[in-house]
Amino acid sequence: MTEVPRDRPWQIMLTGPGLGAIDAATREALEQILELFTEVGGLVVQTTAGDVSVTRDFPIDYTIQVDGLLGEIFKNNHAVTGIRFLGSGNPHTATPDDPHWSAYGKAYAGIEEAANRGEAHPTQR
Repeated sequence: MTEVPRDRPWQIMLTGPGLGAIDAATREALEQILELFTEVGGLVVQTTAGDVSVTRDFPIDYTIQVDGLLGEIFKNNHAVTGIRFLGSGNPHTATPDDPHWSAYGKAYAGIEEAANRGEAHPTQR
């Protein structure tokens, strides 16, 4: 099976006092490192001007999209009974009864639904 190349769901984010020392070529190389080593959560680049934190910046609705995809998998393929998320500090298995990437997914979804119904103030999220 050939995989179709697609845009990644994140952009690189660099912060810190040494940011001015990072040129375009270095930024591009750091981006490629994060693409290749998906298990690495981020990097700290040490420069003569100070450290630079390098991380992936995902859109705000990224986790909602992941939960939706999990729900679709369980809805459309009853042979799938669980999907375990590896490499996280809080390992979790999504199931048809709990189709969320996070162990706290049900709670987050409930808060979001309450906010959408006007039952929770945005600062209570």
